[in-house]
Amino acid sequence: MMPVYNGIDTLGLATNSLIQQSYTNWKCVIVNDGSSDGTKEFLDQLTDPRFVIIHFETNKGRPVARQAALDAAEGEYLAFLDADDFYHPEKLKEQIALLEQFPEVALVSCGNACYDENFNLETVRGCGNGVPKTYRFGAKLTCALRTSVVRLAPATKIPFNAKLKHAQDTDFMQRYLVGKQYISMPQVLYYYSEFVSVTGKKILKTYYYSLIHHRSLLKHAFVPNLKAMLVTVAKGAFTAVLLPFTGVGFFLKKRGRIPTLTEQEDYKKVSNQLQINGKA
Repeated sequence: MMPVYNGIDTLGLATNSLIQQSYTNWKCVIVNDGSSDGTKEFLDQLTDPRFVIIHFETNKGRPVARQAALDAAEGEYLAFLDADDFYHPEKLKEQIALLEQFPEVALVSCGNACYDENFNLETVRGCGNGVPKTYRFGAKLTCALRTSVVRLAPATKIPFNAKLKHAQDTDFMQRYLVGKQYISMPQVLYYYSEFVSVTGKKILKTYYYSLIHHRSLLKHAFVPNLKAMLVTVAKGAFTAVLLPFTGVGFFLKKRGRIPTLTEQEDYKKVSNQLQINGKA
């Protein structure tokens, strides 16, 4: 699924990374959430029949767009791609292979490399050890929904929370995963525009919506979610005080680690394949 709002500058990169997947048996539901920048015209010109386009006349918000894509999804598995990000060519192939190998596993995620406005890699995060784990309410997750592939049938039973304008993906993933096994791969197969799309205001809003999310889970696991709420309040206050002095990049870099030489070389290969020359 790919929700998009005014994504004309990067939409070509995202869709091209899908077209160049080594795994070809996919269908992508793109929900245009009332864009006004040429996104509609771009999507209407896509000739690959694997793209399914849904247009909203007005902007309804990302959770509503995600739900529309979920309702329209078909097949056995569901993957996620934001319109300002892109895939490694082997992403779907490698993740689906693991889901086929481990039928008891409900979700497979991978590492994501975060880049800036010039497509330079800044950090890597979300890499796991490839070992299946079972998720319980309140446990910390290092993986992200955007990097994941899930089984569609159980996913359709988990609606997106329309009240969460931010972090509705994390909320969805945690409710989907309760009591299920997941694998977080060590490989970097997703490229995330974190240093372009994330602002200080967005970080603070994410803390706010994280409070709403954990409050909704108190009835399921009171102590861990109460602790999570207290930690969120402390982090939000700390960020709000320092943000005017440090800038958003200070906090974004603390979320990940420096890319290895191998990860940088792999990124260059993907960039060349997708013909990234400093601008999407």
